[in-house]
Amino acid sequence: MIRNLARTLALILASTLLTACATLPNLAQNQLGPQIETGNANETLYYSPSGPSDKASPEQIISGFLYAGNGPQEDYAVAREYLTASFAAKWKPAVETLIQSGETRIISNTGTKIRLEVPFDARVAQDGTYESTPGSTRVIEFRLLQVFGNWRIASAPNLTILLRPNFGLLFQPVSVFFWDQTLTHLVPEIRWFPTKAALATRITNAMIAGPSPWLDPVVQNLLPNGTKLNINSVTVTAGNALVDLNSSALKIPAWKRPYLRSQLIATLGEVEGITDVTVSIERTVQEITNGSSGISESPSNLPVVLTRDGLFHIAGSNTFEINDTQSLVQEIAATGFAISVDESFVALLGKDAVHTYTLGLIGVKDKLIDQRPKLLAPTIDPYDQVWTASFKKGAEIRVIDKRGNVVSIPNPYGFGTAIRGISMSPEGSRLAIVHDYYNGSTVDILPVIRDKSRKVTGLAQPFQLSQFGKSTQTITWVDRVTVAGLVRDQQGSQSMLTALVGGASTIGRITENGLALASAIGGNHYYLDSNGDLFVSKTFGWEKSIGQVLAMRMAGQ
Repeated sequence: MIRNLARTLALILASTLLTACATLPNLAQNQLGPQIETGNANETLYYSPSGPSDKASPEQIISGFLYAGNGPQEDYAVAREYLTASFAAKWKPAVETLIQSGETRIISNTGTKIRLEVPFDARVAQDGTYESTPGSTRVIEFRLLQVFGNWRIASAPNLTILLRPNFGLLFQPVSVFFWDQTLTHLVPEIRWFPTKAALATRITNAMIAGPSPWLDPVVQNLLPNGTKLNINSVTVTAGNALVDLNSSALKIPAWKRPYLRSQLIATLGEVEGITDVTVSIERTVQEITNGSSGISESPSNLPVVLTRDGLFHIAGSNTFEINDTQSLVQEIAATGFAISVDESFVALLGKDAVHTYTLGLIGVKDKLIDQRPKLLAPTIDPYDQVWTASFKKGAEIRVIDKRGNVVSIPNPYGFGTAIRGISMSPEGSRLAIVHDYYNGSTVDILPVIRDKSRKVTGLAQPFQLSQFGKSTQTITWVDRVTVAGLVRDQQGSQSMLTALVGGASTIGRITENGLALASAIGGNHYYLDSNGDLFVSKTFGWEKSIGQVLAMRMAGQ
């Protein structure tokens, strides 16, 4: 029986994988794969697994049930057909989703109780949060009963199991937004939900429930305790989402309501077709004025490069000088920099010193803000506060505002660890750090704690991006939710890797001796090698743009 179950499970895994790789025209002829239903052009594709057949064996029931986890339609109605009537009413598939990474191994099989070991490399919780868990395994147990002569599952874990290609088709990442403590910027948190009609409801509930614990110290929930959807549904009509809240929402003061509406517009704007939001409380529409969008300004799509002749924008092989920077760069022999989004404020790294300048005041040096050994290239936040760090073990992080006020933050990793690079997120609430870790390096996101005046008071606990492994040379923000870095594999080959903060990662093109990386939002990737040559991504690979470059980054980082 164990051998038969192993063979059956192998077939189901092969079937699922083949389906994920098949093209739409071939699916109808693919006898191993399920059919995919399609409606109009705006509908999402879904697998359509079959229910249990008469007299199916326990092995066939379990494999069919696992297979039916690919069909979320009508709250996994087909999968519930494999369960006893009483358990079908109790089973909660949305509690957890495991993303399978290898073959399932049978632990035991008594005929009515079957235990399987499932390897997985990530999991998604009920609230849509994604956890990367490379090399993990889980033992799951099924109990079966005969109901009117047919086997049915009487007990199973509250979860579904998907291969990664299928997960990518059935789930989608969305940004759930929360206001920072100063009500200046909206901070996105990635959540994963099945792509279906209830998506707007799911992400609204996620927003109401609040942020994950790691992000909680730096954002705020505008909704009073007890607030929820009046009816658990968000209806969408002609692009307008109607969000009807219960009476607890009446406690929201009038001055906060425009912020709430902006938060809902940003969050529900992640759902295709939604362009506006109407808020009602107990079915009474609320008249709410427009407020700040909360979305941070997008920097130029052209990277900024540092040469011995100053700072320049780069477009193809052409350069465009940023005025008033040539003498500043040459005066301190700058090797690194950070520049504000509006390009009016710049920090330059010279020999063991960082200076700041306000462009337009020609030749005026504002401040010598840091003078420590082994200083790294600085990063800059939306409030023109410059962040500096040193590669010296245990060195603190410093935050310096335009007036020269300094906030010193102890090294988050203790006295025995060195920081290798820092990069600030577009809205200024998350600091990406690559640092030494045993015999390698790792990448973390540290929430930035500020008071109401925007002054930095500390860093919260790190959120590790384990997708980067232990050999990362440099990091940068691609957009509001994605971090990119240059990583090496065990053979020493270097590549660009992009990772969602709260999602999966993607290995990109091979690079050679890369020192810096930059990515334009929705545009090209760039990398700088150790020879000072700058390369830009093209359809079929990297293409050299210019040479003699000392450093590179996007404005606002």
